[in-house]
Amino acid sequence: MRTLAPLAALALLTACHAELAGAGPIGDGGMPADDGDVHEMPEPEPEVCFVPDDLGTSSERLTIGEAVSGACSTSVVRALSEQLVQEIQCLRPGSMARIDDIPGVRLGSATFPWMQRPATDALRAATSGGGTLSLNSTLRTLPQQYLLYRWYQTGRCGISLAARPGRSNHESGLALDTSDHSAWRSRLEARSFRWLGSSDPVHFDYVGGGTVDLSGLSVLAFQKLWNRNHPEDPIDEDGLYGPQTESRLARAPSEGFPIGARCDEPEPEPEPEPMPMPMPARLAIDWRRETSGEYVLTASAPETTESVEYTIDGRVIGTAIRTWGTDFAMVAGTCEDHDTHVVEAIARDAANAELARAVGLLEASGGTAIAIRPRGASTYEIALERASSEVAALEVEVDGFVLTDEVSGATRSPRLAVRYTFSTLGARTFVLRSLDASGTVLAERTLTFELR
Repeated sequence: MRTLAPLAALALLTACHAELAGAGPIGDGGMPADDGDVHEMPEPEPEVCFVPDDLGTSSERLTIGEAVSGACSTSVVRALSEQLVQEIQCLRPGSMARIDDIPGVRLGSATFPWMQRPATDALRAATSGGGTLSLNSTLRTLPQQYLLYRWYQTGRCGISLAARPGRSNHESGLALDTSDHSAWRSRLEARSFRWLGSSDPVHFDYVGGGTVDLSGLSVLAFQKLWNRNHPEDPIDEDGLYGPQTESRLARAPSEGFPIGARCDEPEPEPEPEPMPMPMPARLAIDWRRETSGEYVLTASAPETTESVEYTIDGRVIGTAIRTWGTDFAMVAGTCEDHDTHVVEAIARDAANAELARAVGLLEASGGTAIAIRPRGASTYEIALERASSEVAALEVEVDGFVLTDEVSGATRSPRLAVRYTFSTLGARTFVLRSLDASGTVLAERTLTFELR
């Protein structure tokens, strides 16, 4: 595991912390109180700070080929599978429907909640009479089938038989497996589900009308996604599972591609009218500290943003893509070194071109902490996080000038945050003062931060 570079080596941020004589702390997790001395901050512990420890949110996630030797669950490729279903919907609009909202249907932890729409409607009708139908498997996408087939080939995970990718009935979106087959057989058969028989008693295929031929469609969907994200290494978009597709599938990210499904290529835009001063794209960074101690980074990005990359102190934490959510959430791991850290986000569009970037300041502390959050072009919010109950207002002075909060209109902000649009960026000296209800300064904090 790589360690974080020392903060001083970044040459981006310097901070000194001073306590008013006789004053209390900014908050219950802030600076030492009442002695009036200048205190050195504890040494950071880079080996445990901001290291994503969840496979589903780390930037260093597995490729599908690496996942073969990992845990025996196809849920590791769920995010990529969701992208493939969306691409299939682009190729065959309306052909797929979710089944996780059907009353009486219980899905296993690794069961992918999609089937063809007619099969979904028939399943809904079959369960309308009451009872609970537990499903072990329904639709399998190409990466899910790849894992099962490789586990079968290598003798792992108890897989005694698996079809080659592109050849499984489950890839059609018409098959389901249930261990409750005896109890549910008559109701499923009444809704056009055909029981496969004693050779595979858990398996049913929907044989009613209105379905489409998805043969090779999952393969084609992957080929399109790969080419969209790797124009430098294209493969044939023929829907055939061959050596080209297999080798790219093994190298594909289990968490999904930065650029997801595209149903319609955008029309060429007309030449815009010249603007004397084009407005820069807006990008805002936010974060929250969970009760577990993990920090979650989020971003409010331009509408055309497809991915947001986060770094802390110059170290890449991960890339969040739009298909995970429009807040581009990313778990940044845990840290409680009471030190300040530079957080940067870069927003990119579908062509991977940079749209905007923003830089903020996060203090890693379980108690009261300070934050400087970018809120758009030249706009920042300076705030206290998790302040103690005695703190009633925050005053922020920058280079000797007291800021007026653009939200509350006050220089002493009762919301413990000051939002301000700066006319001049660059290195600025911030003085944060916490005040009680009478206006008495409880504590003061001075730091230098480079606005960019």
